[in-house]
Amino acid sequence: MASTEVDRQVRISKIAGRYLVFDIDDVAYIRRQHGICAVFTGTMPQNPTQNVFLGLPLELYAEDAKMLLDRKVAYIADDPLEHLTQLKSMDDEMRKSYLQSIKTQRRTAQLVFNEAKAQSMAKHKDKRKPKQPQPPVVVPTELPLPASSADDVAAAVDQEEGGAESLLGSSSSKPVKTDSSTPPQKPLVKEKLPAITPTTSNAMISNGTSNPDVENHTALPLYSYLNERGYFITPGLRFGGDFSVYPGDPFRYHAHYMANSYGWDEKIPMLDLVTSGRLGTAVKKSFLMGGQKPATENSEAGELRAFCIEWAGM
Repeated sequence: MASTEVDRQVRISKIAGRYLVFDIDDVAYIRRQHGICAVFTGTMPQNPTQNVFLGLPLELYAEDAKMLLDRKVAYIADDPLEHLTQLKSMDDEMRKSYLQSIKTQRRTAQLVFNEAKAQSMAKHKDKRKPKQPQPPVVVPTELPLPASSADDVAAAVDQEEGGAESLLGSSSSKPVKTDSSTPPQKPLVKEKLPAITPTTSNAMISNGTSNPDVENHTALPLYSYLNERGYFITPGLRFGGDFSVYPGDPFRYHAHYMANSYGWDEKIPMLDLVTSGRLGTAVKKSFLMGGQKPATENSEAGELRAFCIEWAGM
């Protein structure tokens, strides 16, 4: 693991009770190192009604945010309050640093555009039709003029040049004197860079330490239990459960379990067990349920037990 990732602190923005991650590097880090997929919720400005390929920001479960806090790899920022506070207290040095970061992003975008253009030109180079050879041009041979005719032509040329000089001014015919010791100055060309829309303001805001309280969910123990054992977890609504549990990255595997979390002393109706077990079998998954023994005055939270149910018939 790179040294930058060891000391990395993921910024989680809490906005309207939702936990959002806006930095793509943070998204890649928590997925690779902590097995957290979460859900992309951003849409493209050009196609706001699409709902298949969503983008930043990434919305975390409250369980995700609490787990990252417990591992001390993230902090939660009360984004609206902290954003305005930091903007009002920004000094000149921070402003210059932010503008420089924007310029760096624009140069990076220009390099990407140039590389894509070069690849496109190389790809279509062989498809272009070769130019047809042009027929040779026949130049007529000039015959020598008599002496009297040559004198007439020279006089006519001198007359035309004199007329052009009178029209353009006498200064055009005079050579311009230049100082050989002074090199000619090149006109300043302003660097043209593409315009970009920054997706984050991290370069403008320093790392904060505010950690608003995270809602305590009863599903957190089961969620942490599965995550610590290398499982990837995504929302399980489409399969009829709290979570869909994958043995690895969802890009490579199908879900093996649909999971529900229950309290230690919570009574579970038999009908829920039957319907969940049959539904899990119908979607080719096992129904997993679990709960943790609650903490008491004399002891901390105890063991967590998990069970799988499969519909086998009667």
